[in-house]
Amino acid sequence: MLPSLQVYATPTGLNNIPTADVTPERTLVLQAFGNFEDDSRPDAWTGFKYGLLRNLEIGFDGQLNPEPSDSGILAAQADYRIALSDAAALGVGIANLGDKSRSGEVDYYTVFSHDLRYLRLHLGGTLQHNNEGVFAGLDTDLFHFEREFRLRTDIRQTNERDDVLVSAGFICDLGFDVLLESWGSFPSESDGEDVLTVKFNYVVSL
Repeated sequence: MLPSLQVYATPTGLNNIPTADVTPERTLVLQAFGNFEDDSRPDAWTGFKYGLLRNLEIGFDGQLNPEPSDSGILAAQADYRIALSDAAALGVGIANLGDKSRSGEVDYYTVFSHDLRYLRLHLGGTLQHNNEGVFAGLDTDLFHFEREFRLRTDIRQTNERDDVLVSAGFICDLGFDVLLESWGSFPSESDGEDVLTVKFNYVVSL
């Protein structure tokens, strides 16, 4: 059984937490990403996010290189944004919809995002069974770069609130409708492995 911490269908967010952001209506984001750990074979994934309606995003992720004894992990997600003001919004969603024996428990969450002019703050919590907890994150744009470049960091409780997972990374515009995301994840537990994630996004307006 996979640990309930991992969320395999990932809504729009920072590194390891969701935000109140969603994919714009009738916009498709095709994704390919990998997770790299010491002494482990990289995990390779593909998936998509789609703005089905205004303020409503759906998505689906699948594993490209499952272990021979496993048929792979397939999981879906949905996220709805509620605008509270020009600077604040609330997101409610569900992720990890799939076969529990492979993807773990379903993740129900809510998150508040607020634009503080020079940075954005994100606060929320998850009701994932046996892994309930709170999370927080910050992101900020660096405007002196020729293309969009955003720094991101977040922290979330894990392992029934006994530990935390901290991350730091970025997302940048490579041009030609391609975005690059990358971040490092650093668990507090003594036997936890640091993970580097690299993700490519191709954005299509339909």
